[in-house]
Formats: sequence, structure tokens, C-alpha cells
Amino acid sequence: MNNPLRWLALVLLDEPRLPEFEEMARLIGESFPESPNLTVAGATENLFTCTIGEYTAAVTLVDRPVPWSQLEGPCATAWYWPTATEALKDHRAHLLVTLVDEGSKSIDKSMALTQLVCGLLGCTASHGVFWGPGRLVHPPQAFFDQAIQSSPADLPLFLWVDFRVERDPDGTCRLYTTGLEALGRSEIEIPHFVGEPQKMLEYAYNVAHYQICKGKHLNAGDTIGLTDEVQVTVELGPSLFDENLEVVQLSFQ
Repeated sequence: MNNPLRWLALVLLDEPRLPEFEEMARLIGESFPESPNLTVAGATENLFTCTIGEYTAAVTLVDRPVPWSQLEGPCATAWYWPTATEALKDHRAHLLVTLVDEGSKSIDKSMALTQLVCGLLGCTASHGVFWGPGRLVHPPQAFFDQAIQSSPADLPLFLWVDFRVERDPDGTCRLYTTGLEALGRSEIEIPHFVGEPQKMLEYAYNVAHYQICKGKHLNAGDTIGLTDEVQVTVELGPSLFDENLEVVQLSFQ
């Protein structure tokens, strides 16, 4: 599925100001000592382009708010940030952060974009972040904290992927993801789960992290032992929301 928001993030600002490239680069170097070198490629009053390792990125100041129609849905469903609507409603401008898709590993591109966003958060008065591939919003400090605590073995998937949990009328739960496709994996859905929503979220996260870190594609009929007592069976089928989209469906034993 083609995602038009792939490798795009928005930093929502209190005032329309483009930070200095040198300040951003310094903050990224301090926060991520093993990050690739950043080099400025060009700059104007409202834009700079740069390289971050092998990637080309651009940061553009847009002197107006992000259309609320783009933020309203992600704010309403941000269960991890109950005050998202209040926090983002009154932002005055934003930075459009884009990374050119060079065709390399999705994890590397996600980390490069994440580090760029963190550098910008450190030198702006920001209300929050919109992460395009997963259509998620995040508070600035939480985004930064999760990013700096991440590693190749502990990816910040909650920054990149929307693990949407919903209650069904019968008291059971279901879950679906947005953002795994941008990372080169099929989206995950749990159509029916009996138990605590937090446990379902934990299981889905572990399955997603496993397939991304291990480079594993899940196949129909695969069985994964999540704990000594819990096993999940993998099926491939049409999404609950789009019959033309094939997803990984997890059922629990």
C-alpha cells in the first residue's frame, strides 16, 4: 500500500521560527553520539536542506497551522496522550520535515527522521509532533525521551506505529496497526481478544518488534510462543477496514 506521508513529520510550533542548522546538528550529536554526520546542503530564510548520513532531508518553515482536519483524528485516538487536542489546537506554525526515500532500510530511515525531529524539538518551542507514516501525534518530551532510550535491539515502535485498541460491545477487544507498512511489514490486526487490553497491546507490540528486528515475514500457519502459556497463530487475510489490504491476523490460544 502506498503511503503518501512516508518519511514525513511535522513539528508543531508556538511561533514561526526556523532554527539554525548548526544548533540542531549540535543537539543531535549530543543526544545521539552514534548518529550519522549532518552536513548542510543549502539554506534560505524558511528552508534548509541537509544530509544525514546517506540521506537527504529538508526542513521547511510553514507560517500557518497544520489544517485541523489532519490532526483531529490522530488527536482523538491518542489514548496515550489524553490532552492532545488541547495541546495542539492552538499551534501557530509548523516545520515540515521530510526525508528523501533512497531505497535503503526502513528502520534506518525511521531513525534518521526521528533524530532530525529530536534535534528540532530541542531548539524550538514546540506543541507536539505529527509522525506521518503512522499518522500519530506525540508530546515533545515523550517523543524525545523514547527516541534517546532506543537502540537497534529496542526500537521506538510506539513513536512510529499506531497500535489502536478498541472495545467491542460484547466486552472483548480488538487491535489494528498503522505504520508497519512503512517499515516494510504487513499491518497487524487482532480481530478478537478476551482479556485485558494492555496485554493485547503488549503481545501485538512484541510480535511487531520481533518481525522488524529479526527481518522476519510472518506466514499463514506460523505459531509464536509469546509466553509459556500464551501462543498466537498467524493468518493472512483482508483487513477489517479495507478488503484490498492483506494484513497479519493474530488469534490466541
